[in-house]
Amino acid sequence: MVNWNDPELQEHLGIASMNLVYVILGLYGWEYIRSSEIEIALLRRQLAFRWPLVSYITGRFSFLLSVVLLATQFSPFHTRFNCQGINTVIMLAINIAIGCSTTNLMIRTWMIWKTSYVLRLLLVLLSLGHWTVLTLFLTSARTSTRSGVCMLEYVNPAYADAIVMYGMAYDSLLLAFTIFGLWRMPSSSALWRTLVKQGVMYLFINLIANVILLVLNRLNLNPIMNGIFGTPAACICTLASSQAVRSLLRPKPNDPDNSPSSCKELTGQLVLPVFTSASGA
Repeated sequence: MVNWNDPELQEHLGIASMNLVYVILGLYGWEYIRSSEIEIALLRRQLAFRWPLVSYITGRFSFLLSVVLLATQFSPFHTRFNCQGINTVIMLAINIAIGCSTTNLMIRTWMIWKTSYVLRLLLVLLSLGHWTVLTLFLTSARTSTRSGVCMLEYVNPAYADAIVMYGMAYDSLLLAFTIFGLWRMPSSSALWRTLVKQGVMYLFINLIANVILLVLNRLNLNPIMNGIFGTPAACICTLASSQAVRSLLRPKPNDPDNSPSSCKELTGQLVLPVFTSASGA
């Protein structure tokens, strides 16, 4: 049987964790640059700013900041930093990215249920609950330096499990509310299918990532194994959520049922004619 507390094994796991961070940095950095047309359009004033874009931009940048700091922390070049301080910033950025990923979907559901103040209030309370759990996780985390590498040493297991289970339940509710809300309102069949497909795909991807993270947390093999899939899971959720937002900002050009005006009705003016016309010019 593997002795997961063996110092030599944990050293190898630490190296594997560092290599995984560099892989994520390359993957996410490439994807961030490749999909930065929204930020570029905002800077060039081709796209008018709307408040639903706040969580999209904040989540993407927060995760980019976290992986850059992680890569800097694991850099072979000698750098002096406070272990607890830099890890607090990294975990804060990752938690913001996770929270914004779910908030992106919540905003869409919020727009669909524009006539129901009770359900909108419920969505706000659920979102506040999610952000509260993320904050509690951050306050309980403790780090230490092992073999010159700053690693997460301890986090309250209840908070770690709560983040995963709350997130999965919350995403499932958002998907159910989205499908039921679209069923109640008249809309194009193509757009209806697009929104439902996005919700199902995001939920499926998110479930896979979070179930793996939850299993590792429950096994509690060692501190490194408990958190080794945390950053990849956050990366997967951020990429999936960002893609769901961008797909509504870029309706298919030859699909009359998926026109900007149709998307605009369901997403609270997330799709803007000035952007689609400028990008198509």
